[in-house]
Amino acid sequence: MSELEIYYIVTLFRTYIVGLCLGVSSIAMTFYFYIVAKGSTDKSQNIMMHIVYTVLRVGMVLVMVSELTLIIYNYHINNFIYWTDNPELLIRLTIFTVIFGNAIAMQYRKISMWLGPVLAGGSWYGYFFFSIWIETESQYLTLLAGYLSWLMIFGFCLTLLRIFLTRQQKSYLGDGAYVAVSE
Repeated sequence: MSELEIYYIVTLFRTYIVGLCLGVSSIAMTFYFYIVAKGSTDKSQNIMMHIVYTVLRVGMVLVMVSELTLIIYNYHINNFIYWTDNPELLIRLTIFTVIFGNAIAMQYRKISMWLGPVLAGGSWYGYFFFSIWIETESQYLTLLAGYLSWLMIFGFCLTLLRIFLTRQQKSYLGDGAYVAVSE
């Protein structure tokens, strides 16, 4: 098998894995907002969310493997130039670092349930975008500003969605917790 064939196989694998993670992340966000709208969860819903997050974690490991394989391939072909003149690689690594850090923070409940879905969903969409849009001819700071702008827009839209879904709830705190109403 030639190096070019290996490159195409690895690129195709990465595209499918990133698509899988984007889809699973979208399912997790949709299910999360369904639960927010409902106001509570039952045991089967908790089990389903654990399954979705497990599939997402497996996908993250596969994305890391595919990204590492592409980095090794490109370093082998392009050598030093790949590291010094590739803002697309740097933004993908930045976004994946955000995804990974957010996953750990959400796992150990160290991030709010408002910010966690914004970072998770927005970052997976951003990572997918930068995985398929190879050559941008942009500087890293421009790409970073675009990514941060995207997260703000995504967060604003999710906030509006949360407000819309919880408009009928009286004592809702925002993360599935209720306050005993004493009147």
